[in-house]
Amino acid sequence: MPLTRTILQAPGRYFINTVKQSAKKFISLFLQQLGLNLLNQEQTISFLKPNLVIVHDEDHISLPDVKNCSDSADMIFTRHEAATHKAFVWLYRSDTGKATQLPHGAVFTQSKVLCTDYNQSGFYQSLLKRSNRTSRSVKTLIAPWSHYLDGIVMGGYYDFVIQVAAKLCRIKDCMPPAAFEEAIISYPLFDTAYESEYLELLGVKRTQIEDSRYCKIVFEKAILCNSGHWYYPNSADIFLLKKYVESKLAVTKSKKDRIYISRSGRRCVQNEHELIDCLKRFDFKIIEDKPRPLAEQIAIYKNASFILGPHGASFVNIIWCDAGTHLFELFSPNYIREHFVYLAQLLDMKYSAYSYKAGNRNQHHQTFLTQDMLVSVPELESCLAGIFENSETGQGIS
Repeated sequence: MPLTRTILQAPGRYFINTVKQSAKKFISLFLQQLGLNLLNQEQTISFLKPNLVIVHDEDHISLPDVKNCSDSADMIFTRHEAATHKAFVWLYRSDTGKATQLPHGAVFTQSKVLCTDYNQSGFYQSLLKRSNRTSRSVKTLIAPWSHYLDGIVMGGYYDFVIQVAAKLCRIKDCMPPAAFEEAIISYPLFDTAYESEYLELLGVKRTQIEDSRYCKIVFEKAILCNSGHWYYPNSADIFLLKKYVESKLAVTKSKKDRIYISRSGRRCVQNEHELIDCLKRFDFKIIEDKPRPLAEQIAIYKNASFILGPHGASFVNIIWCDAGTHLFELFSPNYIREHFVYLAQLLDMKYSAYSYKAGNRNQHHQTFLTQDMLVSVPELESCLAGIFENSETGQGIS
């Protein structure tokens, strides 16, 4: 979007962002005068290059054209190549003994604040969140994540699974088991039941876990890893996560279900009651939006043949689906993202999408991120009838 158009459409937001960026530049320059250097991600990768343990190369995956299921002239996604980022693991040794972990999870060493995850926003927030932390000296620190959680952009189920759990699997896979079991894992915790369940499945004991917001870790060596593309996680991370979780959690196979994943709160279907009445005619099982044990979530997706619902973090659970399972995403007109069409392609699944009318699909504003949606029940009913008819006749999905 051109700069002038951005200013005209959202002058208040543009002004606030400009002030924030100017303040960050000023603070960064001031800190440099004090001998403190905030590295960006590229500089961090260069700094850690001598400490490289393993690297998983980029993936290049062709994503297909996806038409709006109700309007073949409306493209939800156009064909393009999804390119992931390299996935690194580093073993950094502190020769000076002065290396520490900051509250937002990043490592501070040799007057440098490392940036393994996107940007230094967590450091700036730390300046406003001064708190007393207890100190702890450890031999080995595992620091998988370095951002605070805001509950909107960062901090949900998708973020934990991709940015923490999958990266811990990357680290676990290149460490001797005894070394992994003895290390301390520290980052700003999500404080959720699913976090505890995932960590337990990955063999992490409660005594290994610290919250970097409240504990200042001083370490001899640190195991670090990077975050990759937000929409396109490296395939190595996804398949390592499957490997470690599925080896610990045996799912009882049952009859394959057509399921509808309901959402409450933000980004839900406003006329859901009408939609559910329609879906029941197609023998859909309705999955209510409520807390569920991780084992139950995985079983629901593992035993699904067709999954339909509004775009949301729960769909990261398609990682557990069998190849050939069909994911059908519902989108609001102004908020369409590629997280799950990418995962579906990576996992050899079928994919469809629907949006009631077309909107401005390049919007990133928080208003659209949380926007509820409407569904034309007759349109969706026609879509499903066509999909299931083609499926039964072996014609497949275009």
